[in-house]
Amino acid sequence: MHAPRILAPVPALALAAAAQAQSFSIPWHTTDGGGGTASGGSFSLTGAIGQHDAGGRMTGGAFSLTGGFWAAEVGEPCIGDFNNDGSANTLDVIAFLNAWAAGDPAADINGDGAVNTLDVLAFLNAWADGC
Repeated sequence: MHAPRILAPVPALALAAAAQAQSFSIPWHTTDGGGGTASGGSFSLTGAIGQHDAGGRMTGGAFSLTGGFWAAEVGEPCIGDFNNDGSANTLDVIAFLNAWAAGDPAADINGDGAVNTLDVLAFLNAWADGC
C-alpha cells in the first residue's frame, strides 16, 4: 500500500512559511583600489585609484563628512598659498598677479567667472589671513 500523496507538499509549505518570516537587507559596500607614491628626481606623486564613490563634503548642522581615501589629508585649500608651496608669502602674491595679468582662470578667486579687480581684493584678503 502506498502512502497518501497529499502529505508530500506539507514539508514544502512549512519551509516556505519559514522563509517568508526572514528579514532581508542589502548592506552598502564598495570595493576601492589602493594607490601609492611614485617618485622621480625631486618630484613625487601620491594617488589612489578606483574611488568612484567618493564625493564632496556632506554637511548637516554642525557636522560635516568628506568621503574618500584622502579626506583627512586634503582639507580646505589655502587660497593665500597661490603657488601651492605650503606657505602664504610674497611669492604667492607675484604668482597670483602674473596669473591675473594673463587672465588665467585660476586667478578667478571669487568664482564669479571673470578675472578682474574683485579677484585681486579677494586674493589679498585671503593672503593676509594666511594658511
